[in-house]
Amino acid sequence: MASHDGLKYILETKKGYVTADGSFTDKTNEALLIDFWKFGFVPDATDIYRKLGFNDQEIIKSGVSIETIIPAYEARDRIGIYYYLLMDYDYENAVNQSRKDYIDYKLYNDDNCLKYENALKTKILDYYQKHKHTSEILKTDNDNIPLYKTNVEDTEILGGTLKHFYSKIGSVFMYSIPLKNPHVEKYFDMEKEDLDYYNYFQQGGLVEYFVTRFNEEKFNFGLHFNTEILDIKIINDQLNIYLNDWNNWKNFQIAQHINSIIRDFYSEREMHITRMFGSYVILQKINGNLTAVKATPIPIKYCPLMVKLLKEVGGELAEKLISSLDVSDSDKQSKLMCELINQIVIKTGYFDTSRPLNSCEANVLFGASETISSGFKSGMLDAAVIVSNNLGTIITTNDSNTQGAVKRMTGLFYTSPSDKIVKTAKDAGIIPVFPYTGEINQIEGVKQAIKMGYKSIAVTLAAQDNQFMEKLKELEKDDITIYKFGLCSTGINESTALTMLKNADIIWSCASKYIKEYIEPNAIAQVGIRIPVHIMTEKGWQLVKNHLEIMSMDRYLDDVSLCKGLEKPVVINQNKSLKLVKKREVYKCSDCPHPCI
Repeated sequence: MASHDGLKYILETKKGYVTADGSFTDKTNEALLIDFWKFGFVPDATDIYRKLGFNDQEIIKSGVSIETIIPAYEARDRIGIYYYLLMDYDYENAVNQSRKDYIDYKLYNDDNCLKYENALKTKILDYYQKHKHTSEILKTDNDNIPLYKTNVEDTEILGGTLKHFYSKIGSVFMYSIPLKNPHVEKYFDMEKEDLDYYNYFQQGGLVEYFVTRFNEEKFNFGLHFNTEILDIKIINDQLNIYLNDWNNWKNFQIAQHINSIIRDFYSEREMHITRMFGSYVILQKINGNLTAVKATPIPIKYCPLMVKLLKEVGGELAEKLISSLDVSDSDKQSKLMCELINQIVIKTGYFDTSRPLNSCEANVLFGASETISSGFKSGMLDAAVIVSNNLGTIITTNDSNTQGAVKRMTGLFYTSPSDKIVKTAKDAGIIPVFPYTGEINQIEGVKQAIKMGYKSIAVTLAAQDNQFMEKLKELEKDDITIYKFGLCSTGINESTALTMLKNADIIWSCASKYIKEYIEPNAIAQVGIRIPVHIMTEKGWQLVKNHLEIMSMDRYLDDVSLCKGLEKPVVINQNKSLKLVKKREVYKCSDCPHPCI
């Protein structure tokens, strides 16, 4: 499980150090001391355990590691270098001082090595107490321990931050990782008590769960069996874990396991925020079942796309909801919306973490994922940054995994991660940007895609997140092309609409008052009438044109003149075929979403 550079060492397991009779102890001086010449300098610890005649299958399965007691001669000066660096020596001076110590402390004598390290621990503590300010006080069950920040730089690992302190009990490591918070106040008007409940639903019970899992698994992911959580607390949506041990050789592995524990907890306390008919809906896993528990009043009376999809799969319940849109009973609407989400969205597998993530099915003619999929087919795109249930922001790389990842999905504004579907995603060629949290952050998604070498990238933003269009445009430099899609625009504010006007390439109108007011008059082409897709730029048109030509198998759009106003080109679906007309030829829509808000 581990290698070492020791002349004498002991075997460590998750139960403790191995003694001469094969039992276990938590004291190093009671453990079986092994000389290197018996098995060599870099042996397999589990193999040694077997060769010594021990056969505890639980131990063999969980693994055995080596703990060096007496280091090799050439490694003994490293002891001093480590501590002198912590005492603010530069590297050259640390090396020189440790070499001097080698002679002064007679480190060629095995027993002197242990005495030397203990002397250095006393020396460094005295140095910190005299020259450093207390960084914080660690409150344990038995004591209040001042912590002194060392000069070791903070390390960013898998979204968390590792900090190194020193104290009278030796080194203390604090790993801090941000926790999930849906900030439901962005979508719901609630009393503070309700806001707190939903915002901290996925944090409740996390500390207790984490401590139990960590103590069960710590040895298996690279820490000592006697590693302790000195303190653990949540402050401002940050989980801060204080440990008396951290294996710098296994930074990533330890952080990976810590993140996995948190992800598993999120999965058990699953929560999502989705949207239908402009209504935001909270879903929670309660008693093991995912359930829609809260919905905002439905702000629009009619949406042709949602009516079409609901009538296809919704049955009597869908008819009830559609009928309720004409009345002002918001409580009844909210109740029906939750029932509909339960029956149509959840039971038909939208949030099923066993669902496949590849699909060739096009759900709507002029949808975002359909346009992106066509871009992949023709080679115009090599990546797309989109959002998917239980995954959050993802990078897709071909037409089938793009279509499969969103599969009739409505707006998604918050989601919970799932280890199971992360594995499915990776098998499907999908790259989850936040595999441990399921975060939705399209800016970071595009940055990751660029970092991975993708050059032609489509990205979708929904609702008020369209305000980040300008930041996306800033990433378009050198040879990077970003196609910016504005989605789910119902209810956006004026400022967001103006940002979209300046920066978006393609915008779906939905039932947005400001899209109709600012975007429609300034679009240079349009696709569809009932829920128009507004093309704002030349490159946006090239991507849409490619999709239309793939749909119709006809290259009749090469000579289209892009412009604003009544001569604007509009592509409509007439009698199941595409037709090109001018804006002035389009009659007023009698089947559009309303009212626009």
